[in-house]
Amino acid sequence: MSADIPESITSESLVYTISVTDPTNDTVTCVITPATSIFYLQTTSTQFETEIWVRGNQGFVYDTKRQYTLNIECADQRNNDSAEFYVYILRNMPPYFPNLQDKTSVLSRTSAAGQIIYTVQSVDPESDNVQYSLSSNTSNAPFIINQNTGAISLTRSIQTEQEPGYDLYISVSDGRNMVAARSLSVRIADVNSPPHFQVPVQTLTVLENINSGSSIFQPTITDEDLSDVHTFSVVYSPPDGAVYFGVDKSTGLITSLVDIDYETIPFKSFLLVVTGSDSLLEDTTNITLNIQNVNEAPVFTKKYYSLTTSENSGGTIIQNPYYQYTDVDGDTVKFSLDCGADTGRLDINSSSGLLSFSVDYDLDMVGTAFQINCKVSITDDEYTDMAYVNITIMDDNDNSPVFVNSEYTFYIPVTSSVGSFVGQVHAVDNDIGNYGNVLYHVALEDFNYGLFDVAQNGSISVSESLTQYTEGSTLNLTIYGVDTGGREGQTLVFVVFPSTNVAPITSGDGIQYLTFFRYSPNMAWFVPLMFILFATFCVVVHTIYKSNCSCLKKNEWSMRRKKRKRPMKSFQIY
Repeated sequence: MSADIPESITSESLVYTISVTDPTNDTVTCVITPATSIFYLQTTSTQFETEIWVRGNQGFVYDTKRQYTLNIECADQRNNDSAEFYVYILRNMPPYFPNLQDKTSVLSRTSAAGQIIYTVQSVDPESDNVQYSLSSNTSNAPFIINQNTGAISLTRSIQTEQEPGYDLYISVSDGRNMVAARSLSVRIADVNSPPHFQVPVQTLTVLENINSGSSIFQPTITDEDLSDVHTFSVVYSPPDGAVYFGVDKSTGLITSLVDIDYETIPFKSFLLVVTGSDSLLEDTTNITLNIQNVNEAPVFTKKYYSLTTSENSGGTIIQNPYYQYTDVDGDTVKFSLDCGADTGRLDINSSSGLLSFSVDYDLDMVGTAFQINCKVSITDDEYTDMAYVNITIMDDNDNSPVFVNSEYTFYIPVTSSVGSFVGQVHAVDNDIGNYGNVLYHVALEDFNYGLFDVAQNGSISVSESLTQYTEGSTLNLTIYGVDTGGREGQTLVFVVFPSTNVAPITSGDGIQYLTFFRYSPNMAWFVPLMFILFATFCVVVHTIYKSNCSCLKKNEWSMRRKKRKRPMKSFQIY
């Protein structure tokens, strides 16, 4: 008797059922001698039948041991019988692939994780349970195989994969035999080409004062898939960039969202990380926008100014115009002045703009203007703006009346009646206009105040009787000349009462005056002076005469000597 079992058997299995006979129908018991741990016997419910079983997981190896001999001994109460049973090990046959080598393709844009792309088939002659394994020529290949079913599926979507294909190597094992790997070529169809920005990093300068909505920069993106439609997104750093700049979702065009003003923007540089996507793949470019300050012109917010001042000396500052101007850059500005023909009369402080007289400004000088119109310019060394200043010069009472003579002497009889003309004084005030008008009066503190009156034209007249004064006496008066501005000058007037023995000369207006030669004190010094001058003249004339005569005599004597020494000349008469 014999039986065959495959070497790959692993489970506890029935090998064979043996039967015996016993004529007396005694109970028969069978055993294996000697006993073995690989096989065992088991009685059945049928009389005279015994089963041979192989224990599980024996690990039979055909090449090591191909046959087992079992000595089976059966016995009743009195007799026994034995026979040999042969167990033959059958070599395990490996499984094989009926559908490998092979190739397949996968559409990348419709792929998804878990999608089955191919199922490997295998046949095992012993119908053993087989297990599959997979490897690839590329690390991190997006494929996996079900070890029990042979189904190959995607581990991830390959919509964004750039590999054109993979070579997969599949092996199968029945637990005892491993079949050499067979290949499966997987081609990726419709591979999506990624978009690319031409310049990955760039820095741009944005000049201030560009208006809202102005185009700043157009990033350029390329894609081998000409039919792809791209969308754009942006991340700002700092986030405030979203307030000032925008990126068009369909074109990527960068524009300004507000008017760009360097002075008001808190940040002067912004990083825009712009992403361009074809819905599957994307690329980014880093665009730095640096805000550059542009010099802006200073501007007079008030164009016209009017000042009023008084004439004054050179260097005197005129009233502050309080210019109203702006320079958003905060630049240091300079002032300059153009007053036409009057430019030289005024100076301007280049830093503050304050005006001052460059020379003494005197309206009392002929040709001096009462009004000056000037152009005031403000500049930051690049831009200039202009305003207009009208300056009215007021006349100042800068001159006091000055009398033509510092002293006056007038002669009137002591018997002159009230109202009689004494004399006239005259003061000159160099001020023009009202300040040049002079009014006269006698000093109130004068001892002789009240005896005489002074008219507006400087005429002095007797206001009280003078009979209490004696002939030959003199009265002193202080006469003031005052202009309308309060400035004054003064002169001293002597009123002389001459003696009656001096004949007065009657003037045409009926007022008697003493002449120089009729005033006896004058003659006392004048006559001696004339005598001395006459004598001096005579001495000078005599000296000159004597000197001339002496010179003539010398010349005559010299001529005579020359004549004596001169040789005689001969004359021939024809």
